[in-house]
This record gives sequence, structure tokens and C-alpha cells, in this order.
Amino acid sequence: MNFLHKIKNGDYWYDLKWGVRNLIKWFPTIWNDRDWDHYFIFQILKFKLEQVEKQQREYGHHLNNLQTAKHIKICVNLLDRLIKDNYHENVMRLHDKKWGESEFHWTDCEDKKGYSELDITRENIKTEKDEEQEKKEFRILSKHMVYMQNQDLEYLFNKMKQHILGWWD
Repeated sequence: MNFLHKIKNGDYWYDLKWGVRNLIKWFPTIWNDRDWDHYFIFQILKFKLEQVEKQQREYGHHLNNLQTAKHIKICVNLLDRLIKDNYHENVMRLHDKKWGESEFHWTDCEDKKGYSELDITRENIKTEKDEEQEKKEFRILSKHMVYMQNQDLEYLFNKMKQHILGWWD
């Protein structure tokens, strides 16, 4: 559609009005965006889905608009969990209580200039057997942490794959 036709039919002014509104609404999200990692992709996707969920809930015209809004809200909640990234803290809370908080100590390696070794200690590890048990539990919990994060990712993208083509009004 050419420019003069849009002005004549009023589309230009409509597009200009909504374009300016969108620039203002999206400005904080885009301003804080970086091309670094998944966190920023999740932030943009969450903001967009929040807008679509609000539109469906408040102004949706189709029969199942509230059900659509619920599906979108589930995705927003999953994105919120992925953005907060508390998986480590949630999994390790009881582990830290049992073994004590991790303490990190760096020591310079005399035989390798410019290199340091990291020594991680916990106050409740008293014996080598304790140390082996703590490491075993830590590995199990680390796998569980990755499992929980992947579970949220799968649920999010399966939910979107299943419903996104119906998220219109």
C-alpha cells in the first residue's frame, strides 16, 4: 500500500498513533536490552506476552479470550521464573544448611605463574568421608537444578507451540 493511499484512508494516522504509543511503551525494555544472553531474550518475550495477555483479558472478542489469557499468563510466569533464575538457591538451600555455606579461597600456584587454585570449603565438613558425601550430594543437586530449569523451558515452549497460533483477537 503506498504512502498517499494510507494518508487518504486514515491508515497513516492510525499507524503513527500506535507506532508512537508502542515506542513509548517499549522504550524501557529496549533501552535495557543487550545482545548478551538468554536473559534479555526472555525479558523481551515476557514483556510482549504481558501485553498480549492484557489485551486478551481486557479487550478480547473471541469466545475463549479468558482461556487464552490464562495460557499466556502461564507462559509469563514461566518466563519470570527463568529470568529470576533462582534454581540454584532453591536446590541448594537445605544442602547449605546441612554442610554450611561455601567459602572460596584462591591461592597462587607457585609452579605455574599467573595461575591460581580455587579451594572450596564448608564449615560442617570435618572428614574426608564428609567431603566425599557432600560432593556426591552436590552433584545430584546440580543435576536436579538443571532438570528443573529445563522443565520450565520445555513447559514454556511446548505451551507456546501448542497455543500461540490462537493468540489473536
